[in-house]
Amino acid sequence: MRPLAVLILLTALAPLPASAGKPLDPATASVLADFVRPTTVPYPDSNPYSKAKVELGRKLFFDTALSGDGTRSCATCHAPVSGWQDGVARHQALDGTMLGRRTPSAQDGAWGELFFWDGRAASLEEQALGPVQSVLEMNQTLDGMVRTLEAKPEYSGLFAGAFPENPKITPDTVAKAIATFERSLVSGITPFDRWVAGDDKAISREAKRGFDVFTGQAGCVSCHSGWQFTDHAFHDIGLPSDDLGRGAIIKVPELNHAFKTPTLRNVADRAPYMHDGSIDTLEGVVEHYRSGIVQRPTLSPDLPRIDALSDRDIKDLVAFLHSLSPDPATAADSLTASAPSATDASDTLTIVQKNKQFSERHVHISAGQALTIENHDTRAHNIQVFSENLEFNSGYQEPGEHVSLPFTQAGTYHVFCGIHPKMKLQVDVK
Repeated sequence: MRPLAVLILLTALAPLPASAGKPLDPATASVLADFVRPTTVPYPDSNPYSKAKVELGRKLFFDTALSGDGTRSCATCHAPVSGWQDGVARHQALDGTMLGRRTPSAQDGAWGELFFWDGRAASLEEQALGPVQSVLEMNQTLDGMVRTLEAKPEYSGLFAGAFPENPKITPDTVAKAIATFERSLVSGITPFDRWVAGDDKAISREAKRGFDVFTGQAGCVSCHSGWQFTDHAFHDIGLPSDDLGRGAIIKVPELNHAFKTPTLRNVADRAPYMHDGSIDTLEGVVEHYRSGIVQRPTLSPDLPRIDALSDRDIKDLVAFLHSLSPDPATAADSLTASAPSATDASDTLTIVQKNKQFSERHVHISAGQALTIENHDTRAHNIQVFSENLEFNSGYQEPGEHVSLPFTQAGTYHVFCGIHPKMKLQVDVK
């Protein structure tokens, strides 16, 4: 990789320098603490970072050999010049029709939980090969993809360098390489980030008032939380559509029309908006929440209610959203890598759900014991486990209800909420 490119990549996640501007008041600094950028990119133990793997993934990402007719690559829809998306409402399918949903950005996927608008892929590795096999998107078989890559001499050495213990070209190694490259795509530092870091002059007074509206009266932060401005959860926001979204995937009717909360990073540059690309401007998005919501029983309880916002409030809110676009010099990838952090395990048999979190992240229990999960939250949850020894789907778990998970066999189980997938719990059964 060229030295200048490496410098820019490392800059994207480097700690921001101390500001020479006026320092923030303590109250503002306390609120902004929830929006601090991370300084490293998480890579899973099952697919650790290596520079060789990133470079192989980069080449695969731009290679049309991954499509059946050799005309499309991942970058066809996730183009770097368009913010790693395509900039259109819906991309044209191979048969000439329009795809049902808008292309999301590939940036910041390292922090994702479930992928695609409906969350049907559990990891970036699984997501990577979804479009390849779609007859409407790339229309390639996995065997055909492998044969095509094997016929290109340059790939032999690249796979050997990226996977020295298993250099064979397989769907698994292709997926791991692409996912590793995608984890390196990190959105750049924004004026908002510089404000969070302590520079009181980094954004305008209008943007600051807009942030107050965003986190206060409008309630946008209920779903657009954290440094990515997303809870990674699934919500019905009242768009007029027959697409059932998450509800069709997990077979829970209460989640019909629910789609993944998109990040607001670079949002001013990511038009058109919504999962179907049906709204052209940020002003139009705000107006949807003020007056365009389709009323139905599946509407998210976290849905913003902003009908009382003034025209000035809306103007300030949009000004704040514009502060989330990166400074041009830092709009790049990053190669800074880290491994997932370990957590201490508890021996409790009762887990509480509150504020879209589990009270524990890791528990030890014995085979034959049951784990009780109590919903003390103000919103419903959906408990899921997928393993060889236990498949469990709680359905729609209302506030006040509890779920009992029977663990009859030893092993490691991963419990998560199908609505709010940042809620994750590891259960070690001895």
